[in-house]
Amino acid sequence: MRFILLASIFINIIFANDLIITKKFTASKEIEPKFLFVNIEVDSSSTLRNIGELKNSDREKITNTLNSVINEAQSSKICKGGSFSITPIISYEKDTRKTIGQNVDFNLNCKFLKDDLNTYNNLLSNINNIISQNKLLSLPQPSINYRITEDEIEQTKDDLFDEFIEKIVKIENKYSNILNRQCRSSNISYDEDLRAGPITFKAMAMADSSITANRSSAPVSAPILDTTRITIDVMVQLNCK
Repeated sequence: MRFILLASIFINIIFANDLIITKKFTASKEIEPKFLFVNIEVDSSSTLRNIGELKNSDREKITNTLNSVINEAQSSKICKGGSFSITPIISYEKDTRKTIGQNVDFNLNCKFLKDDLNTYNNLLSNINNIISQNKLLSLPQPSINYRITEDEIEQTKDDLFDEFIEKIVKIENKYSNILNRQCRSSNISYDEDLRAGPITFKAMAMADSSITANRSSAPVSAPILDTTRITIDVMVQLNCK
């Protein structure tokens, strides 16, 4: 952790004897994200996008397939979500309304540690097997990302402040020796800041934009890990008698 003087020292004379010194420090630390995030989507196939009006039997097949995907994701314990909709694709020709096909909107939000990457790859392979049995649906290749969570950011800021508090006695002693007075901190506060590199890191996409039906999806590797600097500004007020 580094402490950098960012502002001038403000000294006020109190009752001709006491001095109030206000000083700002910067405390910072680089952290690595722990969690991987993936948004798994299921889309309409070209067949469904051009099917016209949807038969009840096809609607039921789509619903059953997506329910199977939800059950598979639930058993993996790394994904949430699974709400979906089936809506018509409408076009108008000479004021005539025509249903061209159907659009499916389905997604799962997955969060897991790198150690659980095999669990994710197995899940994606199982979902691909389910989707490949339904010619009306397709499975785009998901993007996998590292991301720093809000909890990780807040914990790091709290740790930085705690580490700074441990150094406050040295600061008091330093100014006591410089001024030949007894200096004690009377107020300490900090402003939050997030600096540095990107928070999200994506894995390289595969050559195909969607997973080919009737074959297992290729296992995905985790993206290259990078760090992000978390910074807080600490204001210290010393009362020197």
